Formats: sequence, C-alpha cells, structure tokens
Amino acid sequence: MEIRANNTEIQDHINKLFTEILKEQKRYMGVRPPNHEKLHLTKDLLQKYENMRGKGFFYNYLSSGRGHGPFTELIDESIKYDLIGGIGPNLLGHSHPLYIKAQLESATSDTIMCGNLQPYPEALQLTEALISNVSKKSKLKNFWFTGSGSFANDLALKLIWQKKEPRYRVIAFNKSFAGRSVATQDLTHNESYRQGMPSTVQVDHVPHFDQKNPENALENTLSELKRVVKENPKQHCAIMLEIIQGEGGFIYGNKEYYEEIFKWAKAQGLYIWVDEVQTFGRTTELFAYQMMELDEYVDIVTVGKALQVCGVLYTEELNPKPGLIAGTFNGSVSALNAGQKIVNYLTESHFFGAKGRIAEIETAFLSRFEHLMKTTCRDKITYAGGVGTMIAYEVGDSSKETTMKYIRKLFDNGILCFMCGANPTRVRMLLPLSLTNEHIDEIFKIINDTVTEMFDE
Repeated sequence: MEIRANNTEIQDHINKLFTEILKEQKRYMGVRPPNHEKLHLTKDLLQKYENMRGKGFFYNYLSSGRGHGPFTELIDESIKYDLIGGIGPNLLGHSHPLYIKAQLESATSDTIMCGNLQPYPEALQLTEALISNVSKKSKLKNFWFTGSGSFANDLALKLIWQKKEPRYRVIAFNKSFAGRSVATQDLTHNESYRQGMPSTVQVDHVPHFDQKNPENALENTLSELKRVVKENPKQHCAIMLEIIQGEGGFIYGNKEYYEEIFKWAKAQGLYIWVDEVQTFGRTTELFAYQMMELDEYVDIVTVGKALQVCGVLYTEELNPKPGLIAGTFNGSVSALNAGQKIVNYLTESHFFGAKGRIAEIETAFLSRFEHLMKTTCRDKITYAGGVGTMIAYEVGDSSKETTMKYIRKLFDNGILCFMCGANPTRVRMLLPLSLTNEHIDEIFKIINDTVTEMFDE
C-alpha cells in the first residue's frame, strides 16, 4: 500500500521498526515449557475474563502476543506449536513479515476502519486481487465485504432469496457448518448450536460424501436430493455446501461427486452456493472449487479467515437491487492491506498445484500418520485424512471424551490444535504455511510421545 503520512524520516523508522520487530519475534522459535512462577497468571486472568463474559475457556491459553512461524508464546512464557491458527485466520503463522509490513504501513493512514461510504484504495486492491484469481471459466464477477464469515453467508442467502422470491427453501448437507448467526444456525446441521432458537430458514439437510461408503455416496445423495425436491415442489432456491466440511471432520468427495450434484442442481434451477470461509487458501488451489475444477458451476462463494477480512463473490446475475446490501465496515485498513498481500503472496509463490508447498505439507503429514498407524501408534491412531493444510486424525475410540483428553495432553506437551466432527470426533489441525520439514519431524515426535503417554496410563 501507499505510505500515507510519508517522508524520508518516516520511511527510515518503518524500515527500522520492521527489522527490529522481526528480529525480536524470531526469538520465539521453539517449544518451551511454562515458567512455573508465572503459571498462575494465565489461570487468574482467564478466571477474571470468564467472570465477565460468562463462559469458560477450552484451553488454559492467553497469548503474550509474541511468536514466530508456527510458534506461539503464552503469558506463562511457554511456547507451543500453533496448529489451529485461531481456527483458520493465521494461515501464514505468527509474526509473518507480510503481517508486520501490513500493520506498519497501515499505521500511517488517518483512520483504522475502512467502509462502504468512504472506501480506501486497499478495498479496491483486495477486491481486484480476488476477482482476478477466480479463473476464466468462472462467472464470479463481483465481491462485497462483510464483517464475518457468518455475515458473508447471511449476505449470500439474501442475494439468492431476492433472485428466487418466493422460493426461499435451501438444501444443505449433513455435518455442515455455516456459522452461528440467526440465519446460518439453521444451515448448520448441529442442532445443539440452535437450542432454544426459533427456525428462521427452511432447510433440508441431505447426506454429504460418505467416506465409509464412497461407491454409493453419489447415488445416496442424489436420491435424497430428489426426495426433498419432490416433497417441496418449486420451493428451493439453492444448494449450499462446504466442498471440504471443516467442523464435520474434513470430509470431502471427488470431482465426479460434486459435478453430478451440481449438474442436477442446475437442471432444477438452483443456485450453487459454496462456503469457502475456512477452505480459502488452504487447498492445492486458492479456492477449493478450483481444486475440484468446478469453476463453471459456482454462482456464489463466501470467503474469510485466512483472507483477514470476509465477503462474498457472486455472479452478475445475482447482483442485487439497490438497498438490499450495505454496511459500515469493509474491514480495518491493516486487514485489507494484509489481505491483498496474502493473495498476491499465495498466487505468486510456489504454494499451489500438484507439486506446490501445500501439497507437500499434505503429503508429509499423511505419510507420517500412515507410518505411525503401522508402527508405534498401531490401533491407537485409527484414521488420518484431509487435504492441503486441513488435516484430521482419530485417536483411540474416536469419542469426544477421548479426543478432548488427548488434545489437552497434546497442549501440555507443546502442540495447540482442536477437534471436529461427531461419531467420530477427530483431532483437527489447520496447519501454517511457515512449517518446515524439521518442524514436521518434531511435531510427529510430540504426537507419538503423547499417544504413547495417554495409552500407557
């Protein structure tokens, strides 16, 4: 971005600050146990926070704001591998040079937030970067910023509803997750997320790809799709899906599966709505729909997390009437600046494709898991799968209780991750691109030691 408040002295200070911040953050480059004299700090401060917000915390984690690459430091001075990245946003890891540069540049701007009434060049530049990377086969022509991934999905629903009025019924998939807003809680399959809530969106959930029965997955999905349409004739407006189900357990099908579903949906006059809030930038292409070569079918795509801001890509056909969409914020100037830098960095470097770094990370993790399942963790790690930097595995009986116990031990031993899915519940990792092969070797030593420790109790 252009440095706003700018002269030679400011430029010199920015360059010096960049160097000094990076040098300081690079001190945090390895797993370290907590300082026992500071262990109480995390507990005490989180208890204070819990008392104010009314809900507790899963981990005894409070960041110091220091870390580098895949490493994050806590206020108790422990350092851990961060393999969940804020549940997605920190694709590049911690204190990446692009992050530091984006924030220092943005500090020279006159405001913090950029909006729709008074846009800044960063919003234009990020929009252009996104649209220029949707591929020539795609019909996606427009992009609108939103405040979160849930709001991006809300906006997608509004655009579709306006074009399909009065056909408001949506088809979604079992184990899907779309967010926790008033609208997206109905699209999300997990009923516990909307306990006590009124139904606001009419949704029919159908089976997604079945990893245990891949031969019949397409037939089973199509059969249910035909059933719900027959039972509710001329009521549906769209089919909404995550090509790779994140919270569902990193479940995904192949190109043929999605292509046949999309062809069926188009024949029914349904819009194809793809939720890429979590998958954006994490597969072997910038978008998961590109990895599956589904560009020509997709009508609307929601993005967020790794982009640092959120929004909706949509076709000209879905361009709404005046008044339907607005909003105060596009995002902070630093987030918009970082978003553009991230898109350019990903697309101009060797991350994508069959031989890109993301494919290398995927292969490295899955091959090491395969080795563990055949050797020291036989019958203890029972499944590993995923795509790109989204990797999941199962431990023991794959129950929620066992998985929670395991990932807490893993946290104590130096790795921060989370869980996903139900029956089975899996260990979820959203891997940073800053991982080296040496990091991966150490991560698997910790995983192996933690599994052994847990099952030898």
